[in-house]
Amino acid sequence: MHGYGWTEYSTRRGGNQTIHDAGNDLDLTTEFIKVPGGEHGGHWGVRIKGTPREGAAEDVKSTVIFYVGLEGLGEGAFGKKLECTNPDDEKGIEGTVTFEGETQGLGTFKISVTEGKDNKHPMHTHPSADDAHLDRTFVRSGVIPEDAMWQTKGKSIMAE
Repeated sequence: MHGYGWTEYSTRRGGNQTIHDAGNDLDLTTEFIKVPGGEHGGHWGVRIKGTPREGAAEDVKSTVIFYVGLEGLGEGAFGKKLECTNPDDEKGIEGTVTFEGETQGLGTFKISVTEGKDNKHPMHTHPSADDAHLDRTFVRSGVIPEDAMWQTKGKSIMAE
């Protein structure tokens, strides 16, 4: 890691931060924006963009893993829930991926993961490309019992 930090930040409007990942030859920028609306002070949007660092190989490739989670008990009106509303597809989801959730503090909410207009997906001719389309989004989820939740901190848990 060559460094990271906010280049612009406002609790009322959002901000920009950049992570300089020298080990992977990538600068990762996240841009957050808050717009008025809703019952809880506004709606949030985020754009995540990776740019190859100076000196990176022409064919450098990267993958972004976006983690969405809720902690706590219950489901629905008096608890918490979060689910992907797209149909399952073992070869990946094409287009926008939508998560819908509900918490006592926020009520109902929606998270949409969309393609950026300038995305460039890697093209592969290897036969494995028939099984895992790299231009699609893969969603994996798991439910962790409350008494085991402490074991998941700092670990990646992906289960079908």
